[in-house]
Amino acid sequence: MAKNKTDPKKEAIRLTKLWQQHGPNTYPIDVDELVNGVILSKDFPDQLLIDRQSFDSFEGSLVRTNGTCKWTMLLNTQVPNGRRRRFTFAHELGHFMCHRELRDKFEDSEESLNDFHDEIETEANIFASWLLMPANLLRDEFQGAVWETETLRAIGNRFECSLQASALRYVSLCTRPVAFVVSRDGMIIWATKSKSAPFMTGYCFGDELPNGSHALAAFQNGDDSTERKAVEPVWNDTRHAFESQYFDSSGQGYQYTCIEFQ
Repeated sequence: MAKNKTDPKKEAIRLTKLWQQHGPNTYPIDVDELVNGVILSKDFPDQLLIDRQSFDSFEGSLVRTNGTCKWTMLLNTQVPNGRRRRFTFAHELGHFMCHRELRDKFEDSEESLNDFHDEIETEANIFASWLLMPANLLRDEFQGAVWETETLRAIGNRFECSLQASALRYVSLCTRPVAFVVSRDGMIIWATKSKSAPFMTGYCFGDELPNGSHALAAFQNGDDSTERKAVEPVWNDTRHAFESQYFDSSGQGYQYTCIEFQ
């Protein structure tokens, strides 16, 4: 018999409805309280133990005890970024809720958490982002906001999520032509854009930041201003845009660019 998996969006929506209709309905969501109130209840078929301690080889892991319905989630307390630990918690919860019939063990490092080509890891990230940043709240509170780094930081603060996770979630829901680009040393690492955004000349891994963009000028000149600036049609052959920059302070050299097309 084929093993089944649960749709991560539907499962995140189900838990969100329980939290909003029958739980505290406070945000940032308390994932521990959600787990205790729903998943560790006597009506839930499988058992889950959450163990937080120091590990050297992974940020989060989910392991089944052989031959049982008992699972242990291991969360690494050595990860210095609290928002990253929080997202990892939700990511592993996504594996538990959606994928536990597929494998007996999941182990996630920084690389796997950012692997957009692995279907299972992508689904766990989708679950985490939908659970931590519900669509109804994002739309109500931020849909009309100007797309710039200050808005991005406000979303991250509202839901206690990283800037990258916040950008991915916002752009996926936005009806306006917006995009988000992550680069380093003048080269694009990855990017995402809303459905209404036009074709972008600089979008894929390995593309150079386009000449004439504020992103490239900010990188070349060491300009760390987050001010929103208008640019000529450099991201698209015909569409003017506004850009806003943010340089990551973690030491990894990431540059984040929020783009809104006119």
